[in-house]
Amino acid sequence: MFRDSFDVVILAGGNSTRFGTDKCEFEIDGKSMLRRVADLFQSPIVVTDRPRDVNGKIVHDRWKEGPLKALKLALEHISGEKVFVTGCDFPFLSRELVEMLCSKQEYVATTLTCGRIQPLLSCYSLSYLRSSINSFNSMTDLIVNSPSIYIAGYREVTMLDPRLRSLLNVNRLSDLWKVQRLFWNTRILSNTERLSVL
Repeated sequence: MFRDSFDVVILAGGNSTRFGTDKCEFEIDGKSMLRRVADLFQSPIVVTDRPRDVNGKIVHDRWKEGPLKALKLALEHISGEKVFVTGCDFPFLSRELVEMLCSKQEYVATTLTCGRIQPLLSCYSLSYLRSSINSFNSMTDLIVNSPSIYIAGYREVTMLDPRLRSLLNVNRLSDLWKVQRLFWNTRILSNTERLSVL
C-alpha cells in the first residue's frame, strides 16, 4: 500500500438536492461515488452527517453549515503539511492529478471546472488553512485571498487525465454525460496580484 505524502479530506455531507438522492451513495460500475474517491487514498478524512461504509477516518458533521465549516471540523485530524480537499461528487478523480497539485509550493494549488476555480478540487497548505480559515466565509474566498495560488492549466491536466474526467463535478445525474471543452493556461499568482473569480 502506498503512503500518502499529504492528507485528504472528502466532504460527504451535503443534501444532494440537485441530484435527488444521496449522491455519495450513488453507484457507478458497482461502486458508490464516495468509495470511488476514498479508495484512491490510504486513509482519507471523510466529513459526513451520516454513517458511511468507507475506509478512512469518519468525522461527524452534525451542524451541516457548508463546506468551509466542514473543513474546519477536519483540521484537527490533519497532520501533513498539505491537504487535498474534495467532495464525493468527483467520482472519476485521478490520483495523479491530486499528487501533481499537492507537489506545488504555493499555498493553494487548484484547477478549473466549467471555467471557474474549484475549491473542492484543490490542495492547501495546512499552515495557511490554520491561520486563515476563520477569516473567510467561503471556500472560494479562501482561495482568492491566498498569498499564492497555482492554477493547473489545460495541457498540464490533460497530460495526467486526457479526457478531463477528474474535473467532472456530478451535481445532477445528467452531469455524468458532460464533456469538458474549455481551454485555460497554467497560472501562478502571488499576493501582489488579484485573482478575479472566474
